[in-house]
Amino acid sequence: MEMVRQLQKSFYQNEEMVQREDDSTTIPDLPLWRVQWTELPGFQNVLNVHVPHYTNMFQKIIRSDANPKYFGHLYLPGGSDNLDNPDYRMQVDAELGSKGMGGASIVGVLMQITDYEEMDDGRLVMIVQALERFKVIDVKRHHSPYAIATVQILPDDELVEAFELDFKDNDEDDDYALRRAIEEAFAVHPYEAKPVKMKDCTMERGQQGQGLAVSPLCNYDANVKLQSSSKSTSNSKRMVVSELEYEHEYYRVFDLEQRVWLGIDEMLKLLQTLVDPRKEQNISIPIPTQILGLLPLQPLRPWPESFSIESYATKLEIEKLLVGTYTQSPFVRVDNMVGYDPLRRAQRLSYLVWTLADTVIALAQDANFTRQDILEIESTEERLETAVAKFELISNVIRELLNNQSGM
Repeated sequence: MEMVRQLQKSFYQNEEMVQREDDSTTIPDLPLWRVQWTELPGFQNVLNVHVPHYTNMFQKIIRSDANPKYFGHLYLPGGSDNLDNPDYRMQVDAELGSKGMGGASIVGVLMQITDYEEMDDGRLVMIVQALERFKVIDVKRHHSPYAIATVQILPDDELVEAFELDFKDNDEDDDYALRRAIEEAFAVHPYEAKPVKMKDCTMERGQQGQGLAVSPLCNYDANVKLQSSSKSTSNSKRMVVSELEYEHEYYRVFDLEQRVWLGIDEMLKLLQTLVDPRKEQNISIPIPTQILGLLPLQPLRPWPESFSIESYATKLEIEKLLVGTYTQSPFVRVDNMVGYDPLRRAQRLSYLVWTLADTVIALAQDANFTRQDILEIESTEERLETAVAKFELISNVIRELLNNQSGM
């Protein structure tokens, strides 16, 4: 195996770096991992790569001098089986926006590799984190061994509009607001996605051999310091409801953000009653701490007395507990981080909250609604509105089940 490793090192030593240039809205020549499932920003995973053409692709990435080590995750029905299928070519048409042409998705997620290990049988095991939405805008290669394309980073509409509002009297070029929104997004990646190393999440060796366990959601890094945002929306978390603030540009976003939290609280209470009606109404069903940290410190309206989730976050803060099963890290409340924009907080929630919905999605009988649908939504407001409707639907189904139980 040592000889094989030396041959690999020699073969891949001159690979070009894949990186985003400063002040750029695109990443050129990004290798694409086209697979049969969708990832969302803020999630992380362990990849076990054994297909030869993708082992080749990832070997090129990890042996390049690029840092971070980026690749693109893109949904493809059937995965590698359809990589060379002409029906799934990535045909880009500006008039069609994010939908593209034909049967291929062109909206995916920018991923980074935080650590990897080469197995003796040739497999690659990697820890990867999802960072930003992107759209394919120019395809260099559609087919085997793997696709390559130039991608446009896609911040949510509200994050771009915030810069347009602050610089509306500026004579900068048309892409100025987009470039600033993307610049700010990349600046907070070290805070939003604490790097995970293989040694931090190695499980004990068992009958199946050594395994890895990581949280499906990225942890925040409390040790990272951010520069204060220059946008006026930075102070939105201190908004107090008044007649004037109903006219605030982003009132609707923060209103929906609070409604999502109230919907989560109601759904969890109903689930607990369904599982064990003898328990008190205080929620005992766990909420991932990466989601709990997104709970606003100063919501638009005071939380109702029946709201139970705030006590969880407060307890973690007071006790300074370490969270995570294998990768222990301090609990982070994002509103305590100076410079972390509340619009970014709301966007983050609009993605991460679907891990809660996924656990009970069968109750809602909505198989036609997919993660790819969530990924292709272009605004935080619309994504949060979708989440509110989803939790209402799930809660109504649980109520019906409880009514049926009580009538038996």
